[in-house]
Amino acid sequence: MSSSSSLLSEDQLQCSICLDVFTDPVSTPCGHNFCMVCLKECWDSSSHCQCPVCKTEFPTRPELSVNTFISGLAAQFKKSVQVKSSRAPEKPDKSQVLCDYCENNCAALKSCLICMASYCKTHLEPHQRVALLKKHKLMDPVENLEDYICQKHERPLELFCRDDQTSVCQSCTEGDHKTHSPVPIEEESGERKVISSGGLSTQIMFFS
Repeated sequence: MSSSSSLLSEDQLQCSICLDVFTDPVSTPCGHNFCMVCLKECWDSSSHCQCPVCKTEFPTRPELSVNTFISGLAAQFKKSVQVKSSRAPEKPDKSQVLCDYCENNCAALKSCLICMASYCKTHLEPHQRVALLKKHKLMDPVENLEDYICQKHERPLELFCRDDQTSVCQSCTEGDHKTHSPVPIEEESGERKVISSGGLSTQIMFFS
């Protein structure tokens, strides 16, 4: 048998005064339902005691008591909504880089130029704990990690050659850029200059 939460919609359990799911629902003699507080405030602010929906007037103010049946349905509905929202995975922003190891599309915290992968906080933990992984080059998460790898030497572009205004890897400094003055790329990143490598232009990112 289907549960009551699957048969009832929010509209059926909605107070017509506050437009929210009933809290301490009460019924008027004419058969309409409202939150107790909502109905009391409505009657307190008016010289006439009438139903806010059908406008039926009551000669004397009815005594209100909580409708336990409707109250139970409302409570069950609220609970089912909370369960569904807690199960729904958080949708990442379209601009966010996603963790390559998460099934729930978690946002990445860092990208690793050695592993060529992006990690969320949970999956990044080994890089902060394991001695060998600590030596890896981490940077702010990016989509195209290939853009940050030297196409000639296949090593991370972790240095910046101020002579040629381009990003270089460690091997580059031992060859074509041997007489130049390379600096750690994080030093140059503060100026947010545009770097280029092999015809690809990419914004300098902060390395950890």
